[in-house]
Amino acid sequence: MRSAVSSILQWAAATFALFIAPYYSIRTWAAVVDPDIWWHIRTGDWILAHHTVPRYAIFSQHIERPWIAYSWLFDVIVSGVEHRFGLAGIPGFLICLQVFLSLIFLLVIRHFARSFWWSWLIGALAIYAFYVNPLRSLLFTLLFFTLEMLLIFEAERRSDKKILFWTVPLFFLWANFHIQFIHGLFVLTLYVGTRILALAARKWLPSDSRQTSPIKLLATLAAAFAASCLGPNWAYPFKVAAGYAVHTAQYQFNQEMLAMSFRRPEHFAQLLLLMAACYVLGRFSARDLFRPLLLLVTAFVSFHSLRDAWFVSIAAGFVLAEAVGQRQATTAPVNEPHTGLITKLRYALAAVAALILSFGMAIRQGMSAPALMTVIDQVYPIRATEFIRDSHLAGPMYNSYNWGGFLIFNLREQAVSIDPRVDAYGDELASRSVNTVNAIRWQEDPDLARANFVLLERSVPLASALVNDLRFQLAYQDHVAVVFVRAQGR
Repeated sequence: MRSAVSSILQWAAATFALFIAPYYSIRTWAAVVDPDIWWHIRTGDWILAHHTVPRYAIFSQHIERPWIAYSWLFDVIVSGVEHRFGLAGIPGFLICLQVFLSLIFLLVIRHFARSFWWSWLIGALAIYAFYVNPLRSLLFTLLFFTLEMLLIFEAERRSDKKILFWTVPLFFLWANFHIQFIHGLFVLTLYVGTRILALAARKWLPSDSRQTSPIKLLATLAAAFAASCLGPNWAYPFKVAAGYAVHTAQYQFNQEMLAMSFRRPEHFAQLLLLMAACYVLGRFSARDLFRPLLLLVTAFVSFHSLRDAWFVSIAAGFVLAEAVGQRQATTAPVNEPHTGLITKLRYALAAVAALILSFGMAIRQGMSAPALMTVIDQVYPIRATEFIRDSHLAGPMYNSYNWGGFLIFNLREQAVSIDPRVDAYGDELASRSVNTVNAIRWQEDPDLARANFVLLERSVPLASALVNDLRFQLAYQDHVAVVFVRAQGR
């Protein structure tokens, strides 16, 4: 009887953890409110139609600028989902992906912690700290980084560096899904570097790992780098990553690129994970260079940008789970096999329950196309685009940064003046667009000067400024948008 109650409690707890991420994404309908998903779908459409990956800024008035679809596999997938399932398929796919990602993370943490409740506590806290609301290629980075950590920590646990060779196909996939495979390569480089340094110094290395061959480690690292260059983009993503490192303008106007503000509970969850991981390293771990440096690097990246909160949360989760597992092995026997069939079945049933709960909640809140259109209509200019289309307004168009991604998808007849692909526009164009919309030196913007019509949020300063501009006249307005057209002879 006690065993049955314990099994039910564990199943319910696992279901709760798997439900965390979908709960927040459904509450906010982030999948359809996020501006990036729209241009990703349209890019997938373009790739499927042209059977190639673009090398220039498609959909933009600045088509001469170089740009690559570094998340092309993700783009193709979401394009297929949208065509097959329609608008409701976007949040539906996000729910499935979030539950699957959380399930993999919980299973891996359980594998190392060797205790259900400790692994559940670590896993649920980490999932809460790194959950991602919108449907983005970043979700695949979370999955691939989790798998990379699994390979590294398992290679250490078994003292078998052959396991690391699985990072080669991992990086082949990762590099074709998301640009942040660079983060994973950096961590792998950090691991190989610390191990070689420790071998050279013959200290700060577990005794059972002292026979590791530096040549094999370097060969694995080189193969991972080479694998990341396989695909239609070759080595171009490295150039894009270098560009992101010097594109500082987005840190000024992109909210998710700002540093952590500690105005949300998940920020404190992230800090708690990091502090706990640092404690167990100092209290229980053997001498090691990799794990302290892993926490240091991932903490620096995560606290620098809200978008990268996942980085330290996952890393700290692995460090904590490993420490708990080591203590479990030395202080108390494990009552049930942590890799047993019953355990896996319990997690599988929890995933099914989490999916049922998530889709039930989504349907109750309105996951139909008409209901989602109502949500989108409160954020994006659906009615204004219909007016532009019905009025046969000729371009070029001037639009705001925030709406560019949606207009790529919903106003396909017009090339946008700007959109969230900062790597296509660079700091100068992106900053100029943001300043113009805020009515800062807006008369000097050449994109605005040559525009035949302007589509803006009605609340932005530029909309008020254009009311008094003789070059333009107000042609349309609704609850979110205004459209100005160029006056005749102007």
